[in-house]
Amino acid sequence: MKKILLFLLLTTTLRAEWIVLNNQTEYPTKQSKMAVQWASSAKEVDENNKALIYSKPLDPATLQQIAQAGKNKLTLPQNAQQFRILVWSQNEEQPDYTTNWVQIAPSKTYKLEDGYLIPVVLMLGSGC
Repeated sequence: MKKILLFLLLTTTLRAEWIVLNNQTEYPTKQSKMAVQWASSAKEVDENNKALIYSKPLDPATLQQIAQAGKNKLTLPQNAQQFRILVWSQNEEQPDYTTNWVQIAPSKTYKLEDGYLIPVVLMLGSGC
């Protein structure tokens, strides 16, 4: 009986949380790729922003590739609090487009449209 109760407790406690990304953009294509970047704290957001600003490699552990347009159900990494979308429109090392960071609400659907994608150069203050 104790084993059954422990199993039920673990399965309800370890239940994965998720969000749905309703990708209404033209990305990804054969020439481009798209990813979600996760962060679990303000410090991580700052570190990820600095990596983008200074063209440093992005931590692959914080990225989850989006393979298709339309609805994508994404399992949240443990402790994830925020996310943003990154788009590489060509085969470059650094992304061309990004979104603002979004606070995560589990089990919510987030709509992504072309207008939400901002050129990274503008986010860095180097644009016109």
